[in-house]
Amino acid sequence: MAVVSIIGHKGGVGKTTLSINVAAAITQALDSTKTDRSVCLFDLDLRLPTITGILNSHPQKTFFDLFETLANRTYQVDFLQTLYQILFSFQAYKAGNIPKENPRLLKSIAMYKNLNEKLFNYSEFEFGDQIHELFLMRGDIERPSDLRKKEVTQLFKRIDINKFKNILREYEGNTRPNIDEYISYIEEYGFAILGGEVPVLGKKHHRQRINEPEFLALFLEFIQEVCEEFGHVILDTPAGGVNHLSSIMNSIDQVLFVFDVSNTIATKGSIDALHTFIDYYEDFYSNYKNGRLTGLDKSYVDRLISTRGEKAVRQALESKKMGIIFNRCQNTNEIHLCLDQLREYLETLDKYEEYKDRIHLVGLLPNHKVINITNNRGTIFYDKDKMLSNRVDAIARSIIDPNAVCPTLAYSNAEILSKLEKKSGPSLSRTFSRIASSLS
Repeated sequence: MAVVSIIGHKGGVGKTTLSINVAAAITQALDSTKTDRSVCLFDLDLRLPTITGILNSHPQKTFFDLFETLANRTYQVDFLQTLYQILFSFQAYKAGNIPKENPRLLKSIAMYKNLNEKLFNYSEFEFGDQIHELFLMRGDIERPSDLRKKEVTQLFKRIDINKFKNILREYEGNTRPNIDEYISYIEEYGFAILGGEVPVLGKKHHRQRINEPEFLALFLEFIQEVCEEFGHVILDTPAGGVNHLSSIMNSIDQVLFVFDVSNTIATKGSIDALHTFIDYYEDFYSNYKNGRLTGLDKSYVDRLISTRGEKAVRQALESKKMGIIFNRCQNTNEIHLCLDQLREYLETLDKYEEYKDRIHLVGLLPNHKVINITNNRGTIFYDKDKMLSNRVDAIARSIIDPNAVCPTLAYSNAEILSKLEKKSGPSLSRTFSRIASSLS
Protein backbone atom coordinates (compact mmCIF):
# COMPACT_ATOMS: atom_id res chain seq x y z
CA MET A 1 0.00 0.00 0.00
CA ALA A 2 1.24 3.48 -0.88
CA VAL A 3 -0.48 6.70 0.15
CA VAL A 4 0.74 9.71 -1.82
CA SER A 5 -0.31 13.29 -1.19
CA ILE A 6 0.08 15.89 -3.93
CA ILE A 7 0.34 19.44 -2.58
CA GLY A 8 0.32 22.87 -4.21
CA HIS A 9 0.92 26.13 -2.41
CA LYS A 10 -2.17 27.72 -3.99
CA GLY A 11 -4.94 27.04 -6.47
CA GLY A 12 -4.16 27.01 -10.18
CA VAL A 13 -0.66 25.47 -10.12
CA GLY A 14 -1.79 22.28 -11.88
CA LYS A 15 -2.01 20.13 -8.73
CA THR A 16 -5.39 18.55 -9.48
CA THR A 17 -4.54 18.02 -13.15
CA LEU A 18 -1.35 16.20 -12.18
CA SER A 19 -3.17 14.17 -9.49
CA ILE A 20 -5.66 12.90 -12.08
CA ASN A 21 -3.03 11.98 -14.64
CA VAL A 22 -0.67 10.39 -12.11
CA ALA A 23 -3.58 8.17 -11.00
CA ALA A 24 -4.15 7.18 -14.64
CA ALA A 25 -0.43 6.45 -15.16
CA ILE A 26 -0.16 4.30 -12.03
CA THR A 27 -3.27 2.35 -12.99
CA GLN A 28 -1.93 1.60 -16.46
CA ALA A 29 1.52 0.70 -15.15
CA LEU A 30 -0.03 -1.79 -12.75
CA ASP A 31 -2.35 -3.10 -15.48
CA SER A 32 -5.18 -2.59 -13.01
CA THR A 33 -8.84 -3.43 -13.35
CA LYS A 34 -11.90 -2.19 -11.57
CA THR A 35 -12.14 -5.36 -9.54
CA ASP A 36 -8.68 -5.41 -7.98
CA ARG A 37 -8.93 -1.98 -6.34
CA SER A 38 -5.42 -0.91 -7.19
CA VAL A 39 -5.71 2.87 -7.40
CA CYS A 40 -8.00 5.45 -5.82
CA LEU A 41 -7.89 9.21 -6.40
CA PHE A 42 -9.21 10.89 -3.25
CA ASP A 43 -10.40 14.50 -3.42
CA LEU A 44 -9.50 15.84 0.02
CA ASP A 45 -10.87 19.32 -0.56
CA LEU A 46 -13.91 19.04 1.71
CA ARG A 47 -14.99 22.62 1.13
CA LEU A 48 -14.86 22.62 -2.66
CA PRO A 49 -14.41 19.11 -4.11
CA THR A 50 -14.08 19.32 -7.90
CA ILE A 51 -12.62 16.08 -9.28
CA THR A 52 -15.93 14.27 -9.81
CA GLY A 53 -17.21 17.30 -11.69
CA ILE A 54 -14.05 17.62 -13.78
CA LEU A 55 -14.22 13.96 -14.81
CA ASN A 56 -18.01 13.94 -15.03
CA SER A 57 -18.16 10.79 -12.97
CA HIS A 58 -20.36 11.04 -9.91
CA PRO A 59 -20.65 8.51 -7.07
CA GLN A 60 -23.96 7.59 -5.46
CA LYS A 61 -23.09 9.68 -2.40
CA THR A 62 -20.95 12.75 -1.76
CA PHE A 63 -19.04 14.09 1.22
CA PHE A 64 -22.26 15.75 2.30
CA ASP A 65 -23.93 12.33 2.56
CA LEU A 66 -20.88 10.97 4.36
CA PHE A 67 -21.05 13.65 7.01
CA GLU A 68 -24.78 13.01 7.36
CA THR A 69 -23.93 9.39 8.14
CA LEU A 70 -21.20 10.46 10.54
CA ALA A 71 -23.66 12.81 12.24
CA ASN A 72 -25.99 9.88 12.75
CA ARG A 73 -23.13 7.91 14.26
CA THR A 74 -21.85 10.76 16.39
CA TYR A 75 -25.04 12.08 17.90
CA GLN A 76 -28.00 9.81 17.30
CA VAL A 77 -26.45 6.44 18.00
CA ASP A 78 -24.28 7.59 20.90
CA PHE A 79 -27.32 9.22 22.49
CA LEU A 80 -29.53 6.17 22.00
CA GLN A 81 -26.88 3.77 23.33
CA THR A 82 -26.52 5.80 26.51
CA LEU A 83 -30.27 6.24 26.86
CA TYR A 84 -30.83 2.49 26.48
CA GLN A 85 -28.42 1.82 29.37
CA ILE A 86 -30.28 4.38 31.48
CA LEU A 87 -33.74 3.01 30.66
CA PHE A 88 -32.61 -0.58 31.24
CA SER A 89 -31.43 0.30 34.76
CA PHE A 90 -34.58 2.29 35.51
CA GLN A 91 -36.88 -0.54 34.42
CA ALA A 92 -34.80 -3.13 36.27
CA TYR A 93 -35.29 -1.12 39.47
CA LYS A 94 -39.02 -0.70 38.87
CA ALA A 95 -39.33 -4.45 38.30
CA GLY A 96 -37.61 -5.09 41.63
CA ASN A 97 -34.54 -6.74 40.05
CA ILE A 98 -32.01 -4.33 41.57
CA PRO A 99 -32.02 -2.40 44.90
CA LYS A 100 -32.03 1.38 45.16
CA GLU A 101 -28.39 1.32 46.35
CA ASN A 102 -27.23 -0.38 43.18
CA PRO A 103 -24.18 1.55 41.79
CA ARG A 104 -25.33 1.03 38.19
CA LEU A 105 -28.72 2.58 39.01
CA LEU A 106 -27.16 5.58 40.74
CA LYS A 107 -24.78 6.08 37.80
CA SER A 108 -27.74 5.90 35.38
CA ILE A 109 -29.57 8.64 37.28
CA ALA A 110 -26.46 10.85 37.13
CA MET A 111 -26.10 10.18 33.37
CA TYR A 112 -29.79 10.93 32.88
CA LYS A 113 -29.45 14.29 34.62
CA ASN A 114 -26.43 15.30 32.51
CA LEU A 115 -27.16 13.76 29.11
CA ASN A 116 -27.24 16.40 26.35
CA GLU A 117 -30.44 15.79 24.40
CA LYS A 118 -30.26 19.00 22.32
CA LEU A 119 -28.42 17.27 19.45
CA PHE A 120 -30.88 14.38 19.28
CA ASN A 121 -33.57 14.46 16.58
CA TYR A 122 -36.68 13.40 18.45
CA SER A 123 -38.94 13.61 15.41
CA GLU A 124 -36.95 10.94 13.55
CA PHE A 125 -37.24 8.36 16.33
CA GLU A 126 -40.29 6.19 17.02
CA PHE A 127 -40.19 6.88 20.78
CA GLY A 128 -39.16 10.50 20.29
CA ASP A 129 -42.20 12.00 22.04
CA GLN A 130 -41.81 9.75 25.07
CA ILE A 131 -38.08 10.49 25.31
CA HIS A 132 -38.81 14.21 25.15
CA GLU A 133 -41.30 13.83 28.01
CA LEU A 134 -38.74 11.87 29.99
CA PHE A 135 -36.26 14.70 29.77
CA LEU A 136 -38.89 17.24 30.73
CA MET A 137 -39.21 15.32 34.02
CA ARG A 138 -35.53 15.60 34.94
CA GLY A 139 -36.28 18.21 37.59
CA ASP A 140 -38.61 15.75 39.38
CA ILE A 141 -36.22 12.76 39.43
CA GLU A 142 -33.42 13.19 41.94
CA ARG A 143 -33.25 9.73 43.54
CA PRO A 144 -34.35 6.13 42.79
CA SER A 145 -37.61 6.45 44.72
CA ASP A 146 -38.72 9.21 42.34
CA LEU A 147 -38.89 6.60 39.57
CA ARG A 148 -41.98 5.14 41.26
CA LYS A 149 -43.99 8.31 40.80
CA LYS A 150 -47.27 7.81 38.96
CA GLU A 151 -46.50 9.99 35.95
CA VAL A 152 -43.06 8.32 35.52
CA THR A 153 -44.59 4.86 35.74
CA GLN A 154 -47.20 5.74 33.11
CA LEU A 155 -44.49 7.07 30.81
CA PHE A 156 -42.41 3.90 31.14
CA LYS A 157 -45.40 1.79 30.13
CA ARG A 158 -45.38 3.63 26.77
CA ILE A 159 -41.72 2.76 26.11
CA ASP A 160 -41.22 -0.83 24.99
CA ILE A 161 -37.61 -1.51 26.01
CA ASN A 162 -37.27 -4.55 23.72
CA LYS A 163 -38.56 -2.64 20.70
CA PHE A 164 -36.26 0.24 21.68
CA LYS A 165 -33.33 -2.19 21.61
CA ASN A 166 -34.26 -3.50 18.14
CA ILE A 167 -34.50 0.05 16.74
CA LEU A 168 -31.13 0.88 18.28
CA ARG A 169 -29.59 -2.11 16.50
CA GLU A 170 -30.95 -0.82 13.18
CA TYR A 171 -29.43 2.59 13.85
CA GLU A 172 -26.09 1.00 14.72
CA GLY A 173 -26.15 -0.94 11.46
CA ASN A 174 -26.57 2.27 9.44
CA THR A 175 -23.73 4.22 11.01
CA ARG A 176 -20.81 2.63 9.20
CA PRO A 177 -20.23 4.26 5.81
CA ASN A 178 -20.16 1.84 2.89
CA ILE A 179 -17.08 2.81 0.83
CA ASP A 180 -18.62 1.50 -2.41
CA GLU A 181 -21.38 4.11 -2.19
CA TYR A 182 -18.84 6.94 -2.22
CA ILE A 183 -16.64 5.89 -5.12
CA SER A 184 -17.04 5.88 -8.87
CA TYR A 185 -14.72 4.62 -11.61
CA ILE A 186 -13.13 6.21 -14.64
CA GLU A 187 -13.83 3.31 -16.97
CA GLU A 188 -11.26 4.35 -19.58
CA TYR A 189 -8.42 4.04 -17.08
CA GLY A 190 -9.84 1.86 -14.32
CA PHE A 191 -9.03 3.95 -11.29
CA ALA A 192 -11.54 4.91 -8.62
CA ILE A 193 -12.36 8.45 -7.55
CA LEU A 194 -13.77 9.45 -4.22
CA GLY A 195 -15.23 12.84 -3.37
CA GLY A 196 -18.26 14.51 -4.82
CA GLU A 197 -19.64 18.01 -4.98
CA VAL A 198 -21.73 19.22 -2.04
CA PRO A 199 -25.36 20.20 -2.84
CA VAL A 200 -25.94 23.95 -2.85
CA LEU A 201 -28.57 23.78 -0.11
CA GLY A 202 -26.28 21.76 2.12
CA LYS A 203 -23.10 23.83 1.85
CA LYS A 204 -23.61 25.98 4.96
CA HIS A 205 -24.43 22.99 7.18
CA HIS A 206 -21.54 21.03 5.67
CA ARG A 207 -18.99 23.80 6.29
CA GLN A 208 -20.00 23.92 9.94
CA ARG A 209 -19.54 20.19 10.39
CA ILE A 210 -16.09 19.89 8.79
CA ASN A 211 -14.71 22.26 11.42
CA GLU A 212 -15.91 20.14 14.34
CA PRO A 213 -13.30 17.78 15.86
CA GLU A 214 -15.89 15.04 16.44
CA PHE A 215 -16.65 14.81 12.75
CA LEU A 216 -13.03 15.12 11.65
CA ALA A 217 -11.99 12.25 13.91
CA LEU A 218 -14.60 10.00 12.29
CA PHE A 219 -13.65 11.24 8.83
CA LEU A 220 -10.01 10.35 9.45
CA GLU A 221 -11.16 6.83 10.30
CA PHE A 222 -13.02 6.69 7.00
CA ILE A 223 -9.91 7.85 5.11
CA GLN A 224 -7.85 5.13 6.78
CA GLU A 225 -10.39 2.49 5.77
CA VAL A 226 -10.20 3.71 2.15
CA CYS A 227 -6.40 3.58 2.24
CA GLU A 228 -6.55 -0.02 3.45
CA GLU A 229 -8.95 -0.98 0.63
CA PHE A 230 -6.71 0.18 -2.24
CA GLY A 231 -3.15 -0.62 -3.21
CA HIS A 232 -2.32 3.00 -4.07
CA VAL A 233 -4.17 6.10 -2.92
CA ILE A 234 -3.52 9.54 -4.43
CA LEU A 235 -4.66 12.38 -2.17
CA ASP A 236 -5.46 15.60 -3.99
CA THR A 237 -5.25 18.10 -1.15
CA PRO A 238 -6.81 21.57 -0.85
CA ALA A 239 -4.74 24.51 -2.02
CA GLY A 240 -1.98 25.08 0.52
CA GLY A 241 -2.06 21.52 1.88
CA VAL A 242 -4.32 19.62 4.22
CA ASN A 243 -5.12 22.50 6.59
CA HIS A 244 -7.77 21.28 9.03
CA LEU A 245 -6.99 17.68 8.09
CA SER A 246 -3.33 17.85 9.01
CA SER A 247 -3.55 14.60 10.98
CA ILE A 248 -3.88 12.64 7.73
CA MET A 249 -0.29 13.55 6.96
CA ASN A 250 0.76 11.04 9.58
CA SER A 251 -0.20 8.07 7.43
CA ILE A 252 1.09 9.44 4.11
CA ASP A 253 4.04 7.53 2.68
CA GLN A 254 5.13 10.16 0.17
CA VAL A 255 4.46 13.87 -0.26
CA LEU A 256 4.82 15.39 -3.73
CA PHE A 257 5.03 19.17 -3.96
CA VAL A 258 4.01 20.79 -7.23
CA PHE A 259 6.53 23.57 -7.85
CA ASP A 260 5.23 26.22 -10.24
CA VAL A 261 8.44 27.67 -11.75
CA SER A 262 6.76 29.94 -14.30
CA ASN A 263 7.65 33.06 -12.29
CA THR A 264 9.63 34.06 -9.20
CA ILE A 265 6.58 34.67 -6.99
CA ALA A 266 5.18 31.22 -7.74
CA THR A 267 8.58 29.63 -7.07
CA LYS A 268 8.86 31.37 -3.69
CA GLY A 269 5.34 30.24 -2.76
CA SER A 270 6.24 26.65 -3.66
CA ILE A 271 9.37 26.78 -1.48
CA ASP A 272 7.35 28.24 1.42
CA ALA A 273 4.86 25.35 1.13
CA LEU A 274 7.71 22.84 1.45
CA HIS A 275 9.07 24.71 4.46
CA THR A 276 5.61 24.69 6.12
CA PHE A 277 5.34 20.94 5.70
CA ILE A 278 8.83 20.35 7.10
CA ASP A 279 7.97 22.44 10.18
CA TYR A 280 4.75 20.50 10.73
CA TYR A 281 6.47 17.17 10.17
CA GLU A 282 9.30 17.94 12.60
CA ASP A 283 6.96 19.24 15.31
CA PHE A 284 4.72 16.22 14.97
CA TYR A 285 7.60 13.73 15.02
CA SER A 286 9.12 15.40 18.08
CA ASN A 287 5.79 15.31 19.92
CA TYR A 288 5.33 11.67 18.92
CA LYS A 289 8.74 10.63 20.26
CA ASN A 290 8.22 12.54 23.51
CA GLY A 291 4.63 11.43 24.10
CA ARG A 292 3.18 14.93 23.70
CA LEU A 293 0.59 14.29 20.98
CA THR A 294 -2.91 15.54 21.72
CA GLY A 295 -6.33 15.75 20.12
CA LEU A 296 -6.85 14.43 16.60
CA ASP A 297 -3.14 13.76 16.09
CA LYS A 298 -2.99 11.44 19.08
CA SER A 299 -6.23 9.60 18.36
CA TYR A 300 -5.27 9.10 14.72
CA VAL A 301 -1.78 7.81 15.49
CA ASP A 302 -3.19 5.50 18.16
CA ARG A 303 -5.47 4.05 15.50
CA LEU A 304 -2.53 3.60 13.11
CA ILE A 305 -0.53 1.85 15.83
CA SER A 306 -3.43 -0.50 16.58
CA THR A 307 -3.66 -1.55 12.90
CA ARG A 308 -0.04 -1.39 11.72
CA GLY A 309 1.95 -1.79 14.93
CA GLU A 310 4.12 0.80 16.69
CA LYS A 311 7.32 -0.21 14.87
CA ALA A 312 5.76 0.29 11.41
CA VAL A 313 4.32 3.69 12.38
CA ARG A 314 7.66 4.85 13.82
CA GLN A 315 9.56 3.74 10.71
CA ALA A 316 7.03 5.47 8.44
CA LEU A 317 7.48 8.72 10.34
CA GLU A 318 11.26 8.45 10.32
CA SER A 319 11.46 7.80 6.58
CA LYS A 320 8.78 10.15 5.27
CA LYS A 321 9.50 10.61 1.53
CA MET A 322 9.35 14.08 0.02
CA GLY A 323 9.43 14.82 -3.67
CA ILE A 324 9.18 17.78 -6.03
CA ILE A 325 7.45 17.96 -9.42
CA PHE A 326 8.56 20.94 -11.48
CA ASN A 327 5.59 22.25 -13.46
CA ARG A 328 5.20 24.91 -16.16
CA CYS A 329 8.89 24.87 -17.04
CA GLN A 330 9.67 27.20 -19.93
CA ASN A 331 13.45 26.85 -19.97
CA THR A 332 16.20 25.11 -18.03
CA ASN A 333 17.32 28.35 -16.38
CA GLU A 334 14.10 28.36 -14.34
CA ILE A 335 14.97 24.95 -12.91
CA HIS A 336 18.53 26.03 -12.08
CA LEU A 337 17.25 29.16 -10.33
CA CYS A 338 14.61 27.25 -8.36
CA LEU A 339 17.11 24.64 -7.16
CA ASP A 340 19.59 27.32 -6.09
CA GLN A 341 16.87 29.23 -4.24
CA LEU A 342 15.67 26.06 -2.47
CA ARG A 343 19.19 25.14 -1.31
CA GLU A 344 19.81 28.70 -0.10
CA TYR A 345 16.47 28.69 1.74
CA LEU A 346 17.27 25.43 3.53
CA GLU A 347 20.78 26.67 4.34
CA THR A 348 19.26 29.75 5.98
CA LEU A 349 17.10 27.45 8.10
CA ASP A 350 20.12 25.28 8.85
CA LYS A 351 18.29 22.29 7.37
CA TYR A 352 20.09 21.68 4.09
CA GLU A 353 22.41 18.94 5.34
CA GLU A 354 19.50 17.17 7.01
CA TYR A 355 17.20 17.21 3.97
CA LYS A 356 19.47 17.28 0.93
CA ASP A 357 19.20 13.49 0.55
CA ARG A 358 15.54 13.28 1.58
CA ILE A 359 14.05 15.70 -0.95
CA HIS A 360 13.81 13.93 -4.31
CA LEU A 361 13.24 15.52 -7.70
CA VAL A 362 10.73 13.20 -9.33
CA GLY A 363 9.25 14.99 -12.34
CA LEU A 364 9.59 17.75 -14.89
CA LEU A 365 6.69 19.06 -16.97
CA PRO A 366 6.78 21.85 -19.54
CA ASN A 367 4.59 24.91 -19.75
CA HIS A 368 1.82 23.17 -21.64
CA LYS A 369 -1.64 24.59 -22.36
CA VAL A 370 -3.38 21.50 -20.94
CA ILE A 371 -1.72 21.81 -17.55
CA ASN A 372 -2.27 25.55 -17.48
CA ILE A 373 -6.03 25.16 -17.62
CA THR A 374 -7.47 23.98 -14.35
CA ASN A 375 -10.95 22.69 -13.49
CA ASN A 376 -11.88 21.90 -17.05
CA ARG A 377 -13.17 18.65 -18.52
CA GLY A 378 -10.13 18.00 -20.63
CA THR A 379 -7.65 17.53 -17.85
CA ILE A 380 -6.93 13.87 -18.58
CA PHE A 381 -4.16 14.10 -21.12
CA TYR A 382 -2.66 10.72 -20.31
CA ASP A 383 -2.40 8.52 -23.43
CA LYS A 384 -3.56 11.48 -25.53
CA ASP A 385 -0.27 13.40 -25.56
CA LYS A 386 2.77 11.12 -25.82
CA MET A 387 5.32 13.58 -24.51
CA LEU A 388 3.29 14.53 -21.43
CA SER A 389 2.38 10.90 -20.84
CA ASN A 390 6.06 9.92 -20.78
CA ARG A 391 6.76 12.54 -18.16
CA VAL A 392 3.84 11.45 -15.97
CA ASP A 393 4.94 7.81 -16.40
CA ALA A 394 8.29 8.78 -14.85
CA ILE A 395 6.47 10.21 -11.83
CA ALA A 396 4.31 7.07 -11.56
CA ARG A 397 7.40 4.82 -11.61
CA SER A 398 8.92 6.75 -8.70
CA ILE A 399 5.74 6.03 -6.70
CA ILE A 400 5.27 2.37 -7.65
CA ASP A 401 8.89 1.23 -7.40
CA PRO A 402 10.35 1.71 -3.89
CA ASN A 403 13.82 1.21 -5.42
CA ALA A 404 13.32 3.84 -8.11
CA VAL A 405 16.32 6.15 -8.15
CA CYS A 406 15.44 9.84 -8.22
CA PRO A 407 18.01 12.61 -7.96
CA THR A 408 18.07 14.56 -4.72
CA LEU A 409 19.12 18.07 -3.79
CA ALA A 410 22.59 16.66 -3.11
CA TYR A 411 23.04 16.24 -6.89
CA SER A 412 24.29 19.10 -9.02
CA ASN A 413 21.78 21.03 -11.12
CA ALA A 414 23.18 19.52 -14.31
CA GLU A 415 22.90 15.98 -12.90
CA ILE A 416 19.30 16.59 -11.79
CA LEU A 417 18.21 17.86 -15.20
CA SER A 418 20.04 15.07 -16.99
CA LYS A 419 18.43 12.33 -14.88
CA LEU A 420 14.93 13.83 -15.07
CA GLU A 421 15.12 14.17 -18.85
CA LYS A 422 16.56 10.67 -19.21
CA LYS A 423 13.64 9.24 -17.18
CA SER A 424 11.06 11.25 -19.13
CA GLY A 425 12.13 10.84 -22.74
CA PRO A 426 12.82 13.88 -24.95
CA SER A 427 14.96 16.68 -23.54
CA LEU A 428 13.35 19.88 -22.36
CA SER A 429 14.75 21.95 -25.22
CA ARG A 430 13.26 19.62 -27.84
CA THR A 431 9.99 19.58 -25.89
CA PHE A 432 9.72 23.35 -25.98
CA SER A 433 10.31 23.37 -29.73
CA ARG A 434 7.63 20.74 -30.27
CA ILE A 435 5.08 22.57 -28.12
CA ALA A 436 5.76 25.89 -29.83
CA SER A 437 5.34 24.25 -33.20
CA SER A 438 2.08 22.53 -32.28
CA LEU A 439 0.57 25.68 -30.79
CA SER A 440 1.45 27.77 -33.81
